[in-house]
This record gives sequence, C-alpha cells and structure tokens, in this order.
Amino acid sequence: MKQFSVILLLSLYILSGCNIEQQIDQNVVDYEYLSKDEELPQDVQQWLMNVDAYKDEMVHSFEKNDGVIYIYAKEHKKAKVAYIDENIDGQHTKNIKITLLKGDSQDTVFVKISYDSDLCCETQIIDDTDDEDEFYDGAR
Repeated sequence: MKQFSVILLLSLYILSGCNIEQQIDQNVVDYEYLSKDEELPQDVQQWLMNVDAYKDEMVHSFEKNDGVIYIYAKEHKKAKVAYIDENIDGQHTKNIKITLLKGDSQDTVFVKISYDSDLCCETQIIDDTDDEDEFYDGAR
C-alpha cells in the first residue's frame, strides 16, 4: 500500500509539472484578427498597399523585429496560430504554425501575431486547408 501511495504522489507531481510547462507555452504566442480599416503602423499600411498589387499571390506575411508578424490572406476566412516546441533527433526547434481556412473569392483574413521573441521562434509554418473539420481539429 505504501508503494502505491508513493507511485501515486510521484505521478501527480510529474503530471502537475507537465501542466505548468504547457500553460507557459500557451502564453508564448497570441494573435488577433484585424481589419484593413483599423489604424495601423505606417510600415504595415504601406505593406498592405503593396499586397493589393500582387493579384496572383494569396498569402502574404510581414514580420517586424519586435516579435510581431502580420498575415494577410486572400480567399481565406479564418486563421489559427499555434506554438510548436519540438525535439527531433536531438535538434530542438521552436516554431509558429499558422493554419488558414480557405474561403470564397471575396473572403480575406488579416491577423496580427505577437510572440515572445526571447522564447520563440526560428521559423513560421504557414499551412492552409479547405476542410473545416481538419481546421477545427474535429471539435465542431
């Protein structure tokens, strides 16, 4: 019985430690939807004007040095952003993954992504899908 109690307490300790790390990771990246009509920094406004000139390109990104990325996607209607911390074969990478949900020809999505540049991120992974179940991870 004593061994069971020790194992149970050890398991709870390990699980609570994992949950704390997960909560910290969730605060590394944040995002918000924007409108082109909002008051934006001058460099972002200039970038948006240039985006309109590229008729064939659907997804555009603009990264600032202060831990901010702007994404403007034509023919897309939703976006979600995730922080991915991976260790693959001893190589540790920290990435931002942006997933876009395709929409109609008149749809656009404009997001501002903020991240803690001390903790994140080496690369941006931009993915898109037209499958709503895949976009919402089957949670609908």
